Amino acid sequence: MNNDDMNLDQRLQAAFSSQGDASGDTSMLDPGELAQRKPRARNPRTTKLVSVGSLGGLASLAVLSLVVTNVMTPTQAPLFALANSGGGVSEMAASDARLGWWVEYEYSAGEGLSQEPGRGPVYQLVLEGDPTTVLQNVSSQFDLVGEPRKSQYFDEFYPSYVIGEEDWTGPSLSVTWNGTGTWIYSNPAAYPQSVCQEVPAPDGSEESYIECENPVPAGPLPSASEAREQAAKIFQATGLNVTPGDIRVLSQDEWGVGVSASLVVDGIETALEWSIYWAPGPVLASAMGQSVSVVNRGEFDTISPFAAVDRLSEGVWWGSPSPSYYNYDVMVGTAATTRMAEDPDAPVTDEPREPGDEEAPGEEVEQPVVEPEIPLEPEFPEEPEIIQLTVVSAEATLLLVWDAAGNAWLVPGYVMRYSEDDWGWTTVISLIEGVIEIPEPMPIGIMPLPEPYFED
Repeated sequence: MNNDDMNLDQRLQAAFSSQGDASGDTSMLDPGELAQRKPRARNPRTTKLVSVGSLGGLASLAVLSLVVTNVMTPTQAPLFALANSGGGVSEMAASDARLGWWVEYEYSAGEGLSQEPGRGPVYQLVLEGDPTTVLQNVSSQFDLVGEPRKSQYFDEFYPSYVIGEEDWTGPSLSVTWNGTGTWIYSNPAAYPQSVCQEVPAPDGSEESYIECENPVPAGPLPSASEAREQAAKIFQATGLNVTPGDIRVLSQDEWGVGVSASLVVDGIETALEWSIYWAPGPVLASAMGQSVSVVNRGEFDTISPFAAVDRLSEGVWWGSPSPSYYNYDVMVGTAATTRMAEDPDAPVTDEPREPGDEEAPGEEVEQPVVEPEIPLEPEFPEEPEIIQLTVVSAEATLLLVWDAAGNAWLVPGYVMRYSEDDWGWTTVISLIEGVIEIPEPMPIGIMPLPEPYFED
């Protein structure tokens, strides 16, 4: 055994440090069986089971201390096998205008990026209760009457249950009993039917076509503060302990008001969301929530932000952060948002308006129509474009990831920013190697299509 192997063994031994004797090992128990075990006062080491989806009349989070002896050793299997999400630099790629190009990204650590490793908890998200109970309790919040039943879309891989109508003739509440047990309420009465009429062809021919318009719903809407108050009551009754101040307003216009809140674990906002949307009337149009308990599976060693930069190019150490990192004002650009506030009907663009560009009142300026040139055969460069990105800061957080069996977990990670103005960022899991099983790295960027794809 060489020194590197010894160092790896020592690191894993520290990460999976034994606490207590093997007779108390519950690490491989089913969470339901685990919850039934009685605490053992002789062992001061505890694991928290945080119930965030308990819908049996409990309005707040329940924290239950359970004695769980962690006896994992370096030779034991990882906690779980990470699903190959292919996330990688998705946050950056989604905002990159180079879609369709062959692009590779190379990362480097900026000055001042911390080289200090640390430790962080891993949480397993376990389905709470059963789908029938979830539907019965949640439906009471929306005055929805009916008996839970299997959905017409039910199958082994999509075990869904429903109360109400599935043909859009009335309100419904459904839950999918896998992953985080997401339940969704929808009310078609909040959306007026489209008004359609036959319109003659503009060239005067006998042909005509059908034109439909979606009328703007009529009626008042809750204010932002009213929406937060109402949402907090519903969220609390369906398993999320929040206050009105924890709820963010997603949208507010003539079409409706939408709000959401995230599950907070150890003071960190996570990617798990509850949301509600009201249409004019006001009518509660839709809502969504989760049905999980958060089980602490222990603390493990993490690598430093400096060392985590090397993982970005592999494209597999990725997880979902809190929705609060998705800043719309930044994504569309300051010029665009300022112009939208001044003129809501103005087209969204980041190009600044030059003095003198304003159109005179009533004056219509005809813009020349430029037909784009479409090449007969797409051309791809022989070599990919290399884009250099320097990570300038890293913020520790919890990332939502999925294992190969479709279960959800919260793991330590970083939000890595490579732009001082918050425009560019991505995420990376910070657990040391061996705690979870990582799939084979995949190339980052958009590869060119094979030539046979373009053949007739």
